[in-house]
Amino acid sequence: MPQPDIAPPAGGFKVDHIVIRTPVRDAVVAMAADACGLPELDGFAEGGDLHSRGVRFAGGPFLDVFTSDTPSVALILRGAMDEAEQLAAAQGWAARILRREETPQGQPAFPWSMVLFRRGQGLLTQISVIDYDPAPAAWASADFHRPLYPIQAPPQAGARLARVWMGAADMARAANDLEALGYRPTDAVRSAFWPHGGRRFQGLGTSLILFHGVDGLLRFDVTTGAGAARAIPLPGGPVMVVDEPALAG
Repeated sequence: MPQPDIAPPAGGFKVDHIVIRTPVRDAVVAMAADACGLPELDGFAEGGDLHSRGVRFAGGPFLDVFTSDTPSVALILRGAMDEAEQLAAAQGWAARILRREETPQGQPAFPWSMVLFRRGQGLLTQISVIDYDPAPAAWASADFHRPLYPIQAPPQAGARLARVWMGAADMARAANDLEALGYRPTDAVRSAFWPHGGRRFQGLGTSLILFHGVDGLLRFDVTTGAGAARAIPLPGGPVMVVDEPALAG
């Protein structure tokens, strides 16, 4: 039986999930689920009030979609908390450290710890690192014991998150930061869909494509093995490209 995928990966950081904040959460989730042939799953529900919904791809990565009048997108990498904090210090990155065990009295203890990179650091500001608590007791609350989250065993078949496209106003700075996070530049790639090209960075799991543009996650690619290649702009979110063949160099 597949096991929950909550341990940090050995030796680096890998794409865990994409956070999308949009005024039309349910429409975005429905569009993604329909295009990928995946079920719509409930996420964080505080006191029974459902905050997020999304879809999970084969192997574990997922979309975590929230309702917000201010659209935004963020990339969440999974890794060891101590490693992320030490890396931030070594690189001189300004970061906010949120450890589960240091949750103030009276505040809800999330079943994870996070490193959030502060504003004014280019593309890095749009990236965070999460480290899940492996203890079942940490996930006992109905707020978090939800089908979207990694405490549930990930699907082993079906649509797969293939690539994440990240725009960067300062390409050199962004490339250095991605390399520090364990993503190595490989080849230049071309796509039939916007932004049409960039530099591939390969790390653990899903690869990242870096291109010159506005800082942030602006596109992600999914493979289902069925249907024609197509681009689907998600309202208030990134562009989702489905079933484009392997990118040419």
